[in-house]
Amino acid sequence: MAQDSPPPISQEALTIAHLQGVQDRRREERMLAFCQVFDMEGELVGVSFDLTRSGICVSVPNDWPKDGDFVVKLRRMDNEALPTITVTVTPTWRQCRNESFDEIGGKIIEVDCPEAFSTFLQYCQQAGPSGLLERQTS
Repeated sequence: MAQDSPPPISQEALTIAHLQGVQDRRREERMLAFCQVFDMEGELVGVSFDLTRSGICVSVPNDWPKDGDFVVKLRRMDNEALPTITVTVTPTWRQCRNESFDEIGGKIIEVDCPEAFSTFLQYCQQAGPSGLLERQTS
């Protein structure tokens, strides 16, 4: 008696499964987190738009390498006591925003200091998105 093999998965089913995975990731608590983004040489290269424990969206020059993982440093300007965070990102999507910058969404696969990263995320949640400018003291 021959066993029936399962029917092949259609391209449509694979696409639907991929889109469902994207939707699941989007349900994760995302927060606006405007941070300055530096390369490993300490040069300001762009900004972040949002951040989660496992993902990030950044705007970087469109000549940013298109292949493979990348490492960047994140810094908020509204709190000098907050540590600079180093993250390794695996890109999952990339969009051209204008003639100079691309937007990249990616999965954070490594952080330099998990405790400092947790503090950083907590601060971003509490302080809101205004991390690109120095805090005005009166």
